[in-house]
Amino acid sequence: MIMVIGGTGKIGGELVKQIAQAKLKARILVRSGENVEAIQKLGLETALGDVSKIETIKAALQGVESLFLLTAPSLNMADIEIAIMDEAKKAGVKKIVLQSAMGVNFQSAQTIVHEHAESQEYLKKLGVPFTILQPSSFFQNFLALKSINKQGAIYGNYKDGKMGFVDAKDIASVALAALTQTGHEGKTYVITGNEALTYGEVASKVSRATGKTVKYINVSTDEAVKGMVDNGTPEWLSMDLGKSGERLAAGDMREITDVVQKVTHQKPITIDQFLTDNVEAFK
Repeated sequence: MIMVIGGTGKIGGELVKQIAQAKLKARILVRSGENVEAIQKLGLETALGDVSKIETIKAALQGVESLFLLTAPSLNMADIEIAIMDEAKKAGVKKIVLQSAMGVNFQSAQTIVHEHAESQEYLKKLGVPFTILQPSSFFQNFLALKSINKQGAIYGNYKDGKMGFVDAKDIASVALAALTQTGHEGKTYVITGNEALTYGEVASKVSRATGKTVKYINVSTDEAVKGMVDNGTPEWLSMDLGKSGERLAAGDMREITDVVQKVTHQKPITIDQFLTDNVEAFK
């Protein structure tokens, strides 16, 4: 039995689809009943629970052999994940696949990076076989940029920094392999696409795919943070993302790995293919 915590987001949602396609037995944690029917139609179990209330998770972990753990960014994310990992160990879970992020270290000025680092270090010492996933930013995030459709623009403080953007489907495929196969225990996988791109290059590719002009407009970190806050992102997370943009601009996020091909035996999905598959969403 596989259990997925975080199965209603971009990466987790792709993982749930792949689990269903493989006809594997799985239980998906959902916070409310609105997602139950869609998941059960895929032939998968659901369990109602709230990751911030560990008592609601305990029963769902019974009988689980492999756990995929992904929780939303929060100021107490590490505490939440550590509590879940402790309960997973008590329940006899034999493998934990933890969704983290690229570039995690305790020296970072970003709050969320410290939270990820705490979770990673705790898992390494827990005594349960594990795999840690550290993906780059994924293509699906571009679909959430309203400025592309409304203003024909991508705003950010990234300058000419490059990143190896990756498809959420490829991240999910690596996660599924780690959950169901041997040989991934004790590994930390940095997951990227096959090319590092600037946001200016991304804007050009979106333009070619959609037939409308999309430009990248560089702004200061303060302007980027204010824009995110104005759009409803919590201030602390907006400040974190502003610092992430500075890291990207400095060239700290340009790493390219062959993890997707080595683990899944498939070439990573390219941004051109992603744009072709999702062109209507940008129109």
